[in-house]
Amino acid sequence: MRRTPLPNAFTLRSLVLALSLSAAHGMLPPPAYAQPATPQTDSGHQAQIDFSIPAGSLGTAIGQFGLQAGIPIRADAELIQGLTTSGLEGRYTPTAGLQRLLSGSRLEAIPSPQGGFILQSIRTQAGMQTLDTITVRGSGSATTEGTQSYMSDTISIGKGDRTLREIPQAVSVITRQRIEDQNITDIHEALQNAPGVTLISNEPGGHAYSRGFFIDSYQFDGVPLERQLYARGSSFNSDMAIYDRVEILRGAQGLFEGAGNPSGSINLVRKRPTHERQAILSTTIGSWDTGSVQADLGGPLNANGTVRGRLVAHYGKANSFRDYLNARERTLYAALDIDLGPATTLGLGFSSEKPYGRMDWQGLPNYPDGSMPDYGRSTNLSTPWSRRSKAQDTYYLDLGHRFNEDWAFKLSTVKVDEFNDQKYLLRRYRTGTPTSIHGDVYYFDMHSSTVGADAYLDGKTTLFGRALRLTAGANFSHQSSKDLWGWKRDIELFGSDYFGVSTIPEPSAAEILAANRMDDGYRSRKHGMYMAADYALTDRLNMILGGRLSSFNQTYTSDGAWGLSETNASISNEFTAFAGLSHALDAQWSVYGNYAEIFLPQSQRDVTGAFLTPITGRNYEVGIKGDILEGRALASFALFRTEQHNIAFEDDAVSETVANVQCGGTCYRSSATVRSQGFEAEINGEVLRGMQLSASYTYTSVKYLGDTPAVGYNISANTGLPRHILRLWANYRLPGEWHRLSVGGGMNVQSRAAGFGYNGRIQGGYTVLNARLAYQFTPAFSAALNIDNLTDKRYFSSTSYSHNFYGAPRNWMLTLRYQM
Repeated sequence: MRRTPLPNAFTLRSLVLALSLSAAHGMLPPPAYAQPATPQTDSGHQAQIDFSIPAGSLGTAIGQFGLQAGIPIRADAELIQGLTTSGLEGRYTPTAGLQRLLSGSRLEAIPSPQGGFILQSIRTQAGMQTLDTITVRGSGSATTEGTQSYMSDTISIGKGDRTLREIPQAVSVITRQRIEDQNITDIHEALQNAPGVTLISNEPGGHAYSRGFFIDSYQFDGVPLERQLYARGSSFNSDMAIYDRVEILRGAQGLFEGAGNPSGSINLVRKRPTHERQAILSTTIGSWDTGSVQADLGGPLNANGTVRGRLVAHYGKANSFRDYLNARERTLYAALDIDLGPATTLGLGFSSEKPYGRMDWQGLPNYPDGSMPDYGRSTNLSTPWSRRSKAQDTYYLDLGHRFNEDWAFKLSTVKVDEFNDQKYLLRRYRTGTPTSIHGDVYYFDMHSSTVGADAYLDGKTTLFGRALRLTAGANFSHQSSKDLWGWKRDIELFGSDYFGVSTIPEPSAAEILAANRMDDGYRSRKHGMYMAADYALTDRLNMILGGRLSSFNQTYTSDGAWGLSETNASISNEFTAFAGLSHALDAQWSVYGNYAEIFLPQSQRDVTGAFLTPITGRNYEVGIKGDILEGRALASFALFRTEQHNIAFEDDAVSETVANVQCGGTCYRSSATVRSQGFEAEINGEVLRGMQLSASYTYTSVKYLGDTPAVGYNISANTGLPRHILRLWANYRLPGEWHRLSVGGGMNVQSRAAGFGYNGRIQGGYTVLNARLAYQFTPAFSAALNIDNLTDKRYFSSTSYSHNFYGAPRNWMLTLRYQM
């Protein structure tokens, strides 16, 4: 938005003196002091500083901040007269500390060409909603790293940085500070702590569900990529060491992505090169011989800071509470940001992730009635030679250009190459109470390559004297996978002793493929164009209208033990619509509503071998969002309802022999209708001085309305979804002389969950408690101890298709961190 010059700017010392004289004489003097030399705010080194500023007058607090940080802050004294602040305690960079100090003041700080910052009011155009929190320009408004906050009021998942109140949908952000405080190490752990998300495991991969539906939409820096990965399965996961934040948009996301489930979309936003030089070294040690080392380096690579770099290297290892399980991972991430001009930046990035180790794909089996032997948590019925080895290389390129203060363009591309080699023992589905378990061995050599791109133009103008924001763009995603896999049946029969590990010798890949070999291939092409308009009908009411035109093509081929088959499906120019309203009740609260259409091509095949009819449906949502506690926290509440038609489920009338030949293993039919409805409540931010909180509660009811499947269950469609989910985590930094010490804790609570798929068992409700204790020994060195499952609760974290996985027993992790 357009800025006007600030009148009567003066230095920090003048400001403090002026406020004193103002109180005594009712008038303000002119500028009186020169500016001291200060570090740069954009490209120079910004170390973290210990601040101790009490609550009270904002003017006095700014004076203390400037003296402690050694940075001049200039402002018109009238802007801050009468304003107060909650103060500032702890270690922050100057930019992050100033942002926190000014939170809720309706002032923003912009870097001054002479050094330091200039304070000014957050101004609005006609009809545009007033921003409610401070923005520090030049630090990346959506970036969460360095803010030390669980709150992010700006996201990038909706094309262009937007405040959460501008988006008429439920959105959550897991910030970098939360990732570090909760010791979240990978994407699965992040989603396990996200509002309303449930994970179904088939280690080392798994599937995430939200609002009762499978999350099939992942974005990498805003570029949507299909994550089916292979013709036969998925093991998607990723190391959190390379990400700044995880953005989670719940509900239908067809406008910017096209086909997809109404569960939501996950945007993984990578760390960017920093304007300030930094070096962070950390190491961890924990239960079951777990440990890691990590180096994170960043900063300008030339004198004027127009070329910036980032390098992250991470190595981790872990054994397990389960027998014969272990994991190793090597991660390397490198990135460059190059300012081609004052308004144009080119970004390049590359990451290489190589996890490997022993695996347990199926977990512990149960009887058809849901009962099971009393397995110990350490029990692993797989084999010591069951293993997996994966390599995932990701390439990033983006180009951003700002034409002026109102219009911007961005082009982003991402390419992911993935290789996965697995061999494991699998126990076959059993009927009746068995006296033996049939063991089959599987071998997979899978390769997937996915490339995607997204380009959009985003800008602000006026129409009939009212503010209008337009977003128009196009994106595509191409994926191909080739899978060589095979199996050998009945290589061993377990006896009635289900507690022992298999001792069968490891068969070679050639031996397995000689028994049954399959060569499968999958190709998909998705592309589309989208446009959205956000128009201010009044000063408080905004209408958002959008639409997308999508095309889709997919081919599945299979050749081997089940014969040769090829299936094609193609859909062109499918239109999906989105409509929303947002009404600002006041400066803090907004209510919203939205309607979105659902369109989802299906990869399952019917008894003829053809792909199923696409899923269609509608999504409705209403809610309220607000900045509370003077802008230090965000709260939201949403009601949602979704109906989907043509839902696929297993066709149990088809024999195994026919299903193998016609459908590649399992045949489906699509005639079911599913309804999901419920509500969500969430709060994130500083709820008390020094206390960061992230709390959410989700209620979801999912039912089949017609053609209920004979297998599986008829309560929670597609997932063993608990109706009630509570996620809570808080971290408190003690005040005053104890400000180096912080304590944290939280809980994950869920109600009864129905087992997913045939022979799934019921998992009763449970609560898992976690805790954290941290101490800042010096401005550079800190230590933190995380303890998970404090009460050593025994529960199954995932139950599906007779695959049951125990949640981890009580465990600990010590993190040592040094920042230069």
